[in-house]
Amino acid sequence: MKQRVVGRLAVAATAAVVASLGLTACGGDDSGGSAAAGSSSEGGSSAPSVANVINGPLGDQGFFDDAARGMAEIEKAGSKIQNIQSDANNPAQWKSNLESVSNGDWDLVITGTSQMVDILTETAPKYPDQKYVIYDSVVDAPNVASIVYKQNEGSYLAGVLAAQATTNTQAFPLSGGSKKVGLVGGMDIPVINDFVEGFKKGVETVDPSIQVLVSYVGDFTDSNKGFDQATAMYKQGADVVFQVAGGAGIGVLKAAEESNKYAIGVDSNQNSLHQGHILASMLKNIGVSLEAAVKEFGSGDLKFGETTEYGLANDGVSLTFADNGDIVPQDVQDQIKDYAKKVVDGEIKVPTAL
Repeated sequence: MKQRVVGRLAVAATAAVVASLGLTACGGDDSGGSAAAGSSSEGGSSAPSVANVINGPLGDQGFFDDAARGMAEIEKAGSKIQNIQSDANNPAQWKSNLESVSNGDWDLVITGTSQMVDILTETAPKYPDQKYVIYDSVVDAPNVASIVYKQNEGSYLAGVLAAQATTNTQAFPLSGGSKKVGLVGGMDIPVINDFVEGFKKGVETVDPSIQVLVSYVGDFTDSNKGFDQATAMYKQGADVVFQVAGGAGIGVLKAAEESNKYAIGVDSNQNSLHQGHILASMLKNIGVSLEAAVKEFGSGDLKFGETTEYGLANDGVSLTFADNGDIVPQDVQDQIKDYAKKVVDGEIKVPTAL
């Protein structure tokens, strides 16, 4: 089976066997909680201790799970790690979890998503000696290193692929040639709308007459609602639906199979979840970026108070066709690779909502 990735050569899908606290509001137990011997809050240890505070549970087969995959790799490199899960709709618990690991027991505390911005903005000044990394958002504080991703660039490639599928019924037999595609987002927030902007631009590049349907679940966990919204789009004639809804998006992928149409996954490689119906997955290589951040912290090179961007140019986002049953013809994959190069070279400017 072909293993091709646009923007990044094969990101290995590593099983994330990680220690977690389940739905507890406390940090630190038998699986972690004290800093590794010889480590330093300023960096310089090759194996710093790392806590990952998650504003929700693992098991989304996407965003949070890829962060946990990165944590598993960090553990393999010698670090003491802990993933702290929580209820998806309990900001008070998110805050409590973050504060519980900010007392100096951990060299580095990681958290992510825009939902944690206000909480980290409030917490970081209270613990000036604690070092933090926030991914997928920015917090302006001297003890916080921020990581963001150019999801608009990866979504541009997803838009090109969706447009190809709805206009080329010979290459994509489940397509009705409707010139309609869709996107189901988790919430109507800037980072999700950045996906929307890129996706629309990619579709427009292929054929400006293609209609793009957009809806929002309202959260990142309700897979039933994701299923219903995608099903409604397929009934309206959409040949492809791009899911950018976290755990709720798993319902979108299921809807593609039940409607006998196509979908595009996000955040991690979801191509094998409903074989024959998932054209590709747009990866935000979160785990890889966290591994890089911890490595830089260990060498003393991680810049706090600054933001690192990951896009097509530095393998921060990509479109993978691996494990999709070879349902995307090679010539289409090659075309999308060419579009990716044009974005990297600056020939194509992808709009952003940020």
